[in-house]
Amino acid sequence: MIGRFRAILGRWASALRAIAGVPDYERYLSHMRARHAGDRIMTETEFSLTRMRDRYDRPGSRCC
Repeated sequence: MIGRFRAILGRWASALRAIAGVPDYERYLSHMRARHAGDRIMTETEFSLTRMRDRYDRPGSRCC
């Protein structure tokens, strides 16, 4: 029962982070290892900077 509650809570936390735009480095790592084993994996700093650029450097992403 506690394990199921933790799993549900973890999914909710992940969903809230995605909605808020918080990058999820652990999820990125698991995806890269599973789907792109031969590719270079970004460091956590590179990953965060890339996500911030993706979020803020798009045309039309700001009001001013």
